[in-house]
Amino acid sequence: MIAKFEIPNIFVAMACAVFCSQYAVAQFYTVTKDSPMTVEMHKRELYNTDNKCDSTLSEISLLPDTVVGVKNMPDKLSAHSVTTSKSHFRQAPVGSGLPDLTIPNLIAEIEKNGIKYPKIVLAQAILETGWFKSPVCRNKHNLFGLTNPRTGKYYEFKHWTESVRAYYSKVQYRYKGGNYLLWLKKIGYAEDPGYIRAVIRVLKML
Repeated sequence: MIAKFEIPNIFVAMACAVFCSQYAVAQFYTVTKDSPMTVEMHKRELYNTDNKCDSTLSEISLLPDTVVGVKNMPDKLSAHSVTTSKSHFRQAPVGSGLPDLTIPNLIAEIEKNGIKYPKIVLAQAILETGWFKSPVCRNKHNLFGLTNPRTGKYYEFKHWTESVRAYYSKVQYRYKGGNYLLWLKKIGYAEDPGYIRAVIRVLKML
């Protein structure tokens, strides 16, 4: 027979065992760009859908001013400063003269089109495509989840460079200055309230 005063101790021990096992799993489950995962798994990890406290402002404040757009300074990202596995990228058709989809080529194309804050735009492309693995990226060459407002369907491009140009002509042309991340939030670039926090997490990975 169990004494009354021993029952709470049993419950405490059981709760600790459950909590510690979950903590251990969370502690050692680290997502990287080379992890074998689906696009949706990648997005769920980065979005962190716990919206009890919106920490977007505090997270933005930790980023350099030149990244988020609160200083009028050039935000250049060297095409050689970011590398990743080639297996994530798509090769251009032989003889097309068009660049393969790689991070260095994407950065160069972003800068070529005069798009501001290339680090943020690169992070958006990574997030939207799950490190360039999504069907929308591979089949429609759409790197930024751009949709037609009339039909609600994803735009389809002949080559990924066209989607970079479309990012400027359909999104960034409206930007008139200020904090770019907050501007993306203001215009409702994505419906998910955790989108900006997810972009920040990708920026930290870069």
